[in-house]
Amino acid sequence: MQTLPALSEGEKQCLRLVSQGYNSKEIARQLHISEHTVDQRVRTSLRKFGVPSRKEAARLFVSVEQPQPQTGTYQPLIHQSEPLASDPVPASSLAQPDRPDERTQRNTLLKRILAFGPPLGGSTNELSKDGRILAMIRAAVLTGVGLVTLLLLIAGAFKALG
Repeated sequence: MQTLPALSEGEKQCLRLVSQGYNSKEIARQLHISEHTVDQRVRTSLRKFGVPSRKEAARLFVSVEQPQPQTGTYQPLIHQSEPLASDPVPASSLAQPDRPDERTQRNTLLKRILAFGPPLGGSTNELSKDGRILAMIRAAVLTGVGLVTLLLLIAGAFKALG
């Protein structure tokens, strides 16, 4: 029998809801916390379990948390809205819904591009390769915009003086 790593009550709540097929936004609504907090709890759980996906962590958690039936007893029926197969996409990719529509994908990509600065609290870099590339592109674009703005301000100052 596998033992459960030391998880906080919040991490346990999030993993229970992930195992039921909820995404971060839905979990945040149910627990009255932010999506960021849900994602942070799930990422911490991934590290503790040593698995790459939120579904795998939830599957392991549920299998260890549920008491094993004794010989001669029946195991209670449990409804699962979707199978908990291992997920090839890491949780850090931030694409939580299983099938987002095109508009949601564009909005999510735009929000990721325009997000400014590193995460607060100095957490470790858990971005996927795509996330890291996106962060570099975002930094380059913001640097370019800042440089162009600075040059326009300097040019305007010279026109005003000259």
